[in-house]
Amino acid sequence: MTDPHALAESLRGLVDDPAALQHRLRTVIESVHTESFTGTALSGGVVATVDGLGALRSIEIATTTKRTTDNLTLGDAVTSAVHAAEQTARTALVSRVLESALTARYGAVIDAARIRRFLPD
Repeated sequence: MTDPHALAESLRGLVDDPAALQHRLRTVIESVHTESFTGTALSGGVVATVDGLGALRSIEIATTTKRTTDNLTLGDAVTSAVHAAEQTARTALVSRVLESALTARYGAVIDAARIRRFLPD
């Protein structure tokens, strides 16, 4: 998983005021940390939820999935759902950090909608 603090450190040179950027990035990271991101497997029969930094919050397995799926397949599905949720959280974090850094640097000359076109979905 991408270390948000290392990412913030590498972006410090993008602005004239590194302390302001660091504060902005810390705010972004804290806001993403409070959000939930999900990943699914087995057509939604397994749902994993992680926070914005990838920490597992919950795993839900539908009753019909428990009854109709063998243990090995179910274990693989849980792993897949967790990985999908972590990837979604990671993408959101990186996109928001980059958007914040680019807006701080180029916000006066490029509007936010144009900046977002260059960020991962």
